[in-house]
Amino acid sequence: VLFMGITFVADGFGIVATDVPTTKTVVAQVASTVFGPDSLGYFSFQGFTALILFLAANTSFNAFPRLAAILAEDGYMPRHFAFRGDRLAFTLGIVLLGAISAGLVALFQGDTTRLIPLYSVGVFVSFTISQAGMVRHWRAERSAGWRRRAAVNALGAVLTGVVSIVVLLGKAPESLLVAIIIPILVGLMLFIHREYGAQARELEVRPEIVVGPPHRRERVVVPVPALTRAVVQAVNFGRSISDDVICVHVTDDAEAGERLRERFERQMPGVPFVIVESPFRSLVRPFVAYLDVTGTKDPEAITLVVLPEYVPRHWWDRILYNQVTNQLKRALLGRPNTVVSTVPYRRES
Repeated sequence: VLFMGITFVADGFGIVATDVPTTKTVVAQVASTVFGPDSLGYFSFQGFTALILFLAANTSFNAFPRLAAILAEDGYMPRHFAFRGDRLAFTLGIVLLGAISAGLVALFQGDTTRLIPLYSVGVFVSFTISQAGMVRHWRAERSAGWRRRAAVNALGAVLTGVVSIVVLLGKAPESLLVAIIIPILVGLMLFIHREYGAQARELEVRPEIVVGPPHRRERVVVPVPALTRAVVQAVNFGRSISDDVICVHVTDDAEAGERLRERFERQMPGVPFVIVESPFRSLVRPFVAYLDVTGTKDPEAITLVVLPEYVPRHWWDRILYNQVTNQLKRALLGRPNTVVSTVPYRRES
């Protein structure tokens, strides 16, 4: 009704739309003609128009995050889009939409004349897809009167599809961006759905299977740079999991390593202590090589690498601590039959 009313008034006053950026919009020209160019009514009319546009833009931020959440639940978008934030809103969808909107405004330099074709094509393509989806819905459900309903939706899909093509060709080249983005998004969502499906099939536990106790031996390996309370805590954690616990010390100083072994065996008796010499002062590669060599004795055994990790309290702690731990994590990531566990420790003062 609002659109028809504005069209009727604009036609009566002889107002036409133009693509010149400096020209007033049709709504502004109608308000200027009715109330005067600098009157209170003119600015009030413009203010209400801006408010309507603001609410229209807000609709996208209400609808898209919910749509993204539904697609995520069905496996067509990353699953974290379905999670709500601290304010019970789909935060990730809102942030993504805001970033895309800001990117489009920057790309088209805020020129609404160039942005409107994207909106027009997107709207009619959405109408076409929704109408075609309803046709498929009626054919699958086949309830009473489904043929008539399917015919109405099919007619709507054809009409909106024709309009989509007309707008796409008439507003080129700006509108062609939508024609490029939509197939890419569809392909990306199909890829995500296929990946989630493959993972679900691989991890599925069939109902007829009875899961028995573990049959593979577990061994715990703890890298020991020095005998500290953090290392003691990590070793005790490993001993609570398995009786097969080995402490590994990588060093380029054999004499210092022997002194550490003597102290370790005196203060933590019963825990094997292995020294791995590294003449080039490398830590990660010799440690991984030790795991590879010892792993050949029992390839089916699960190796649990327990790493002490300091809990940072300040931003500079992330630079000063945990560097070796992070390197070992990256090196062991994806290694077969290897599990990495971190034991956090905190400074009391």
